[in-house]
Amino acid sequence: MKKAIILTTLLAVSTVSMAKGDGDRDRHGGYHDGKARTHQSQGFFDESLAVKSVADALKATDDTPVLLEGQIVKQIDKDEFIFKDATGEIEIDVSKRAWNGLNIGPQDTIQIRGKVDNDWNKVQVDVKQITKK
Repeated sequence: MKKAIILTTLLAVSTVSMAKGDGDRDRHGGYHDGKARTHQSQGFFDESLAVKSVADALKATDDTPVLLEGQIVKQIDKDEFIFKDATGEIEIDVSKRAWNGLNIGPQDTIQIRGKVDNDWNKVQVDVKQITKK
């Protein structure tokens, strides 16, 4: 009986971990600098209210909409990157769906839509959509 329970548990855990995998990267796209692992959000987005530069995003309040154009220059973590435009650099947190099947490299100019996320002493942009320019 114990063996059956242990075997069932092991099979369930291994199935879940295999399903997670990074096989989604090719379907969803992502940032590809040779080591990155990583679809389009829908809804209303008022461009007239959006912050349009990194410098302004760094000074904006929490949940301010952003519309930035520039490049991803570095990957920090699985879904965190450094984004750069003509006014500076900011950390961005990119949801898996935001890639929308695109493959992006450091040489690509992109447009990102999202919102400012102010946490304690850290400002970053939660990216909901990426468009290649």
